[in-house]
Amino acid sequence: MSTPVKPLNLGCAYGVAFSADGATLLVLGRDLVAWDVATRQKRWRGKFIAHCSNMALSPDGSRLAIKSTTGQMAVVDVASGELIVNFQNKKDGEGCAPAWSPCGQYLADGGWNGRLQVREAATGKVVFMQEHAGEMLRGLQTLGAGQLLVQHGVKMVEEGQAQPPDYCTLWQWPLQAGGARRVLELPKLNSLVAAPDGTLLATLHYCDGAQRLSVYSAADGLLLDSRMVPPGGGTGNTLRWLPDASAVVRIGKGQLECYGWPGLEERGALPFVYPCALDFLPGSDLAAIGSWEKGSLQALRFDGA
Repeated sequence: MSTPVKPLNLGCAYGVAFSADGATLLVLGRDLVAWDVATRQKRWRGKFIAHCSNMALSPDGSRLAIKSTTGQMAVVDVASGELIVNFQNKKDGEGCAPAWSPCGQYLADGGWNGRLQVREAATGKVVFMQEHAGEMLRGLQTLGAGQLLVQHGVKMVEEGQAQPPDYCTLWQWPLQAGGARRVLELPKLNSLVAAPDGTLLATLHYCDGAQRLSVYSAADGLLLDSRMVPPGGGTGNTLRWLPDASAVVRIGKGQLECYGWPGLEERGALPFVYPCALDFLPGSDLAAIGSWEKGSLQALRFDGA
């Protein structure tokens, strides 16, 4: 592990994201802050909606979609820090982070109530909706092939009934009713993230009482490799691929754990207080690490990575 430059203290940061050009780091904490990566100076700070909890950058990096714990969404201009539009949807309910369409004109939104919605990014007008009764939509990710990956979490069932597995679906943009294809089913699926090119799915899930890190083919759900990992806790159930897909990094319990790909061999761990978010700057060893206590922008290298 090497840290050639002094880490930048990001404060309480439960969301981090680099802009498409790598020049700006967006940090979501008590406020939303844009940092200049080169100078390490704040560009702007704002609070655009109350209790903001999630964010997603547009494909060209010019706009940031934000979402609150009540489900309210808004879009912010990354360069100026000015509010572009507030969707005024305060009663939609909590859910996962939104995902942009490849064209940047639409935003998909998943809720804990099982509702999948697509809105016009410029106006907030709903153009598609599908309900998933008895489910929580726990994650959305747009893939490079023009597909939307949706993580479905099955809610608690009645006493005496078997708990069905969680699963994920692939949709083709633009979304249409009945257009989902189920590609993966796993019990207690905690985390699901696609590789940068969209061909691999890394998962954290429970099997026979143990937590496993597994990698599947996104095309057909074929298991490619799997290994046991230490139990998580708190925020320790999130995965991120390195930009070149050479490793999967897990936000573990009080540490970041790196597993090489292919093979999932353990490459090292970095102790960190209350880690909860992670993003990498492509072409660099810089990483933004979110923490409920004190996030950091720092060089991040694991032995052998």
